[in-house]
Amino acid sequence: MAWSYRKLCVLLTIACSAVFVSLLLNGHLFQSTASLPKIYQRLAHVTANTTTETRKAVTPLSTFQQRRQHFIDACTARRRLDNMNFTKSLRLFHVGDLAMCLVPKTGSTMWKQILFYLDTNQSGPFFEVHFGDIHRRMNARRQQPDRILREGVVTAVFVREPYSRLFSAYVDKHFKPRENNWRVFGRPVVNYVRRTQAAVSKTCAGNVTFAEFVRYFIDSETKPEAKLRRNGHYSPQSQHCGFCKSVEGSRRQQDQQKVKMLKSVDNKRQGVTGQMDNIDASSMGHFQDKLRKGFLVYDFIGKTESIVADTWAILEASHLARRLPASFDMSGGAHKHTIARIVRKVVETTASSCMSKEEKLRRTWKNFQIRGMISKRELFPLTPAEADDVTIGRMQELALSAFDRSTSDPELKGNKKEAMIEAYSTIPLKDRKALRRIYAADFELFQYPPSIPEVFPEGDKFHLGSYRFFNIFDK
Repeated sequence: MAWSYRKLCVLLTIACSAVFVSLLLNGHLFQSTASLPKIYQRLAHVTANTTTETRKAVTPLSTFQQRRQHFIDACTARRRLDNMNFTKSLRLFHVGDLAMCLVPKTGSTMWKQILFYLDTNQSGPFFEVHFGDIHRRMNARRQQPDRILREGVVTAVFVREPYSRLFSAYVDKHFKPRENNWRVFGRPVVNYVRRTQAAVSKTCAGNVTFAEFVRYFIDSETKPEAKLRRNGHYSPQSQHCGFCKSVEGSRRQQDQQKVKMLKSVDNKRQGVTGQMDNIDASSMGHFQDKLRKGFLVYDFIGKTESIVADTWAILEASHLARRLPASFDMSGGAHKHTIARIVRKVVETTASSCMSKEEKLRRTWKNFQIRGMISKRELFPLTPAEADDVTIGRMQELALSAFDRSTSDPELKGNKKEAMIEAYSTIPLKDRKALRRIYAADFELFQYPPSIPEVFPEGDKFHLGSYRFFNIFDK
């Protein structure tokens, strides 16, 4: 009896193994990399291994495929959003095998630095490169998209949770002490929302509140009769980068001939000649796929919430990861570089009639706390007299020492969330609902929930901590 039972178990094991091997060989259990589009094959190889050549964790291929498919389904449901484009024409940053569209406030500054480093063939430590005015430098390098698809390069874009992106834009453009930003971004706000106030409150545009900023933004998006200047740092991401925009409509002038050629290929099932000879079968398949759907589909949709792993995955897929120095660090190293750079700029500026040097430094300190670089337990370390006379080196030393100490604070990662709750608690419910309507397409296309607890708490009751991120002169 025992022998018969063991014999049955052996036979069942052999049978199951045979079925498993058959399924494996026929590709039913795992997708063969050979069957994947060419742009995904490199990433599939990377994510199949426990480590990469750069020893960095990367986002799994399946995540990007799921995001891309959801985007296609959402765009198809919405048909096309030609009336929603913020930019007049699409421009892409192109380095090696990578073409990117950079949406403001989605990690675009860091990506511009990466692309500049690669495009100028730098070889030294990443943060010792003199990037200068990186926005002006890189914006001048943007290209028309007509050559991008023809070359079959990887196309990528980053997006961000909409409420967080809007909050980040406020902190960067209004709360952080940069007088040029106050002139460009702040003055239009105070001129609009403080129409009945004294002239001095309009001249000094560095104290725009989050509520004032949100009110201006809502009206700029919903009241065309107000003739308010819209801003790409705040406008919905769905209005950038040609998302869901018809192929013919978005590139009618540049790509009319190409579209005709592709339609001919699709109809006649024959190859193209001349300038299109260098399109391989995989690239042609992607191009036809885009054409059939009627709108631009990016190969990789990264998210700011997972920016480190997503960035390394995109760099690996485009064969650019190995060109960055081994010491390149998007977390600690980047934060220290940011702290040193911002402190230098603030200390170099002098006090103005609108803001003392102490307040500028205090705002800078609060900015570091909001961004989760410095613990809220690290109080501003200078007296008013010391703030007036502090040197760049001394202030950098104080800030970087606080950064190092803050790494052991278990609550540090919660700073941004707490600051967001504090800010959105000042916004009336009707305005928060207006934001939800404005960002509706972002929620649909990029899989973000339209109501998050930081903005729409249960019972509409905000629970604030004891620390105030926007009280400049607290202890």
